Amino acid sequence: MKKHIIQRKFNDIIAKKYWLRSIFFSSALSFIFLIGQSTSIAKENISLSQKISEHKEEITNIENFLNNISNLTANFTQNTSENSVNGKFYLSRSKNQSGKMRVEYLANPKILIVVNGPILSYQDIELDEISRISTNTTPASFLTRPNISFFSKDIQITNIEKSPEFIKISLLKKNRKDAGEFSLIFKTSPLQFIRMEVKNDLGQIVIVTLKNIDLETSIPNKLFIIKDDNF
Repeated sequence: MKKHIIQRKFNDIIAKKYWLRSIFFSSALSFIFLIGQSTSIAKENISLSQKISEHKEEITNIENFLNNISNLTANFTQNTSENSVNGKFYLSRSKNQSGKMRVEYLANPKILIVVNGPILSYQDIELDEISRISTNTTPASFLTRPNISFFSKDIQITNIEKSPEFIKISLLKKNRKDAGEFSLIFKTSPLQFIRMEVKNDLGQIVIVTLKNIDLETSIPNKLFIIKDDNF
């Protein structure tokens, strides 16, 4: 019974207009794809297997880049047809352990999302409500797995797009295709993680841009803990 109540709460959560609600919960939200011409990526008229073979070295470099991240702090901007929302993004990783993630929305209503191990916690600060769900049900869990590999048994690369300055890798979790297609976009020279996208089952795309990325500053572990006296 409790599980059904929590699921209903999350159904309400995903009906609202914030990018991580779509990334984490992959609901059919009414977002449009907004991307500037400066970061557009030309489509290549070749097969997917050819793309993977052609970009194998770049994919390996990106895997190594992600796996070597210990701390990542950045500002983010979400743009939709209706508004723009800013926030703070944190990612902490260590070898052989699941990573941790924290997302703070700076606009009202104040929202906090934390991924710590197998649990994703969602806190509505104004309502003082906390809900939890399995991290594995979300496409963004790809960034918190102990070893990031685009060739893992449960991962399917769906597309690779490349321009002289950018590369975009799109993927699905084979056992969670309903969670949506998750894409990572990198600037190639020097290699830099700049965007995330999720395409839901209606083909709608949510895009978020990372800014002022800091890979050096240590992130306190307390930022990845949401206390709930009732849990």
